[in-house]
Order: sequence, then C-alpha cells, then structure tokens
Amino acid sequence: MIRVSIFASCLVVVALAHVYKYDPDVSVVMKYDMQGVQVEVLKRGECDKKCDPGDMLTAEFHGFLAETKERFESSEDHQKPSSFKLGHGYMIKGLEIGLQNMCVGEIRRLHIPAPLAYGKIGDGKNVHPGADLIYDVEIINIQKGKRPPNIFAKIDLNHDKMISRDEMENFILGTGRAVTLRGQSEINSVLDEIFKLEDLNHDGVIEMHEFSGPKASKHDEL
Repeated sequence: MIRVSIFASCLVVVALAHVYKYDPDVSVVMKYDMQGVQVEVLKRGECDKKCDPGDMLTAEFHGFLAETKERFESSEDHQKPSSFKLGHGYMIKGLEIGLQNMCVGEIRRLHIPAPLAYGKIGDGKNVHPGADLIYDVEIINIQKGKRPPNIFAKIDLNHDKMISRDEMENFILGTGRAVTLRGQSEINSVLDEIFKLEDLNHDGVIEMHEFSGPKASKHDEL
C-alpha cells in the first residue's frame, strides 16, 4: 500500500509539472488583427492545407481570463486533444474567427474581446460577464469537410443582410423548436437571449458580421 501511494504521488507530481500555464514571455513570430481578434502566431505550421469552414479540427487548446491569466478550460482537462467543427457556430465567435486558415502544427495565441466571447452574461461558470479571453491553440489535424449551410440567409427572409426579431422568431417556429417552448412568453425569452448574445451594437437587428452561426463567406458575397 505504501509503495502504491508513493507511486501515485509521483504521478500526481509529474502531472502537475506538465500543466500548461500562460507564458507572457513567449516569442511571437507575427501578429495581426482578424475582425477584432488579435492574433499572435507563436509557431508556423506545415501549410500544405489550411482549415476552412466545415472542416473537423483536432487541437490542443488552453483558455485564460485576460485580466488574471487564470486558466479556465483546457484540452488537458480531458487528457487528450479536442475535436470540433469549424464554421458551424459551436464555438464562441472569437474562436470561429481566430482559427480560420490555420495549418497543422501552427500555434496561435488569440486575444478575444468580451463581445466576441461570452459578452455581458458570461458562461455561467468560470467566465464572468464582460471578460476578455486569451486562447493558446495548436492544430494537430485537419479533416476536410463540407462547408456548412448558410443559416443566415435562411433566416434573413427579406435579404437585407440583417436579421430582425420577427425573422428570428419565424425561423424558430419553422424549425419546430417552438414545440418544446411553453407559449409566447418562453419564445420571447429565447429571442431575448439570442439578441443579447448576437446583437453586439444593440440596435435591434443582427447584422451578418455579428451572426455567429454559419453564413456566407466574404468571397461568396462578392
């Protein structure tokens, strides 16, 4: 029992020694802005192929609160790289933007302002309202996939490149989501939550650049 306990203690020490921490002195190869996300390239990758919307990415990632540099989530928590689809709106906007065109082996540090993260409401767990975030991300593998459907265009019925509250409600009703909602008051609550997250300038409509779900690329718009 004593030997097992000593061995287990050694494993814990080794594991703690390898916990990824924020390094303020890391060398930066280049830096630039991507639609409000400040990107720092920490390591160039093998760019025989770059990731596009619809691709399945496998990555090591580590998220930090910008103010305190406290780590609030990491692929290390699952003891293996994480896999996710790019461009489907499954991640916060800042990650959807900042991961575009990455290569296998590339490492980026993404400085994500609160409006492109969890905004004024936080994540209800470790990210407080109004928190700016930092992510260190390394792409391990890219599996090419199909570009996601243009959901923005399906919601934008009058094609003015803005989504009104009525258009969003029509979309929710059309998907059958309303079946799980208890009356108009609950539908209104869902709409309030969507617009709180998506309507960044609070003008009552969701413009294309604000929309975090699948939409046309700039190339498709031309």
